[in-house]
Amino acid sequence: AYANGVCIIFIDELDAIGRARTFSFMGGQETNSTLNSLLVEMDGLTAKDENVIIIGATNADEGVLDQALLRPGRFDRKIYIDRPSLDGREKVFKHYLAKVKADSAIDIGRLARKAVHRSPAEIENIVKEAALIATRHKRDTVTWEDISEAMERIELGIKHRKHMTEGERKRVAYHESGHLVTLYLLHPTDDVFKASIISRRESLGVVHHQPREEWYTSDSARILANIKVALAGYMSEKLVFGTTSDGVASDFQSAMHLAHVMVWRYGMGGRYVGDFTVIPEGQLSEKVKADLNEDTQKIFQTCSKEVEELLKKERELLDRFAQELLKREELEYDDIEAIFVEHGKGRSPVGSEPAKGNAAASKPSNGPKGTSK
Repeated sequence: AYANGVCIIFIDELDAIGRARTFSFMGGQETNSTLNSLLVEMDGLTAKDENVIIIGATNADEGVLDQALLRPGRFDRKIYIDRPSLDGREKVFKHYLAKVKADSAIDIGRLARKAVHRSPAEIENIVKEAALIATRHKRDTVTWEDISEAMERIELGIKHRKHMTEGERKRVAYHESGHLVTLYLLHPTDDVFKASIISRRESLGVVHHQPREEWYTSDSARILANIKVALAGYMSEKLVFGTTSDGVASDFQSAMHLAHVMVWRYGMGGRYVGDFTVIPEGQLSEKVKADLNEDTQKIFQTCSKEVEELLKKERELLDRFAQELLKREELEYDDIEAIFVEHGKGRSPVGSEPAKGNAAASKPSNGPKGTSK
């Protein structure tokens, strides 16, 4: 600063040394000493004499930082960096694809739409993984297929084929087809990007879906649609085979959680308004708890009935997708869209407004999803 008239100091991962101090009669911890030194040094800086600017960055919640760091004269100006929008994701993809030899035919706009809510670091990781996939296939050019596979590997896991009986394989195909048909026909905001009956991680199959655009809140219509999609695998198995399997466990867990928070936290049950999860359980009357649980089960039963009626009505489509999955194992977005169009069920253009409902204050389901068996 004395030599050049100004100095900028950047401290990354500020929370590593800037967490709230702890005190005990045994003496301070090492992090306390480091933070105390930083506070003293920053107190000795004045803009007029030294022209030193200190910038800190952290991904941690602001509440973990020591309050002395945030008082005026220290880190007193805050800039919040959000994840990039559609335009931002396009620019980030262009930036990182320029660092590898990429196929010029890659539709970057479509990539950006497929990567909703991804951070720049996640996009960089996608491109690097795609380059590795291309290298493994002894190609020197990254293609759309490489990037698509990279996204799936990162989000869903690496494929590994399990030896299943034909009966079990058929059950998985119908389970995933139930998710697929319900998602495409009933969901107001999400698109189906992939359907597969190839095992990934612990799942025997998956329907990969995510929002067509950024959504920062979820209304009741969107949450109900997520419940219906989660229940669709169960209803499909029940409709086709007359019995269900333990493959519905994770779906039930997801659906039950959503129905529960709709009633207990978001006031969407119809009978009570308020967040009852903040009230100690012992202070809630048995009647209130019974009513809330009854409203939760009512949502579950109503969604189940609607999905059952849909799948009965669209049995031809359900059978068609199950057959395609048994034959091809995986279906991409374009394959799925083409089959729906062939059956006269083409969807409204991407970007259409979802059905209106009660706005939720938080976002239980904004990111990409894989509905698994």
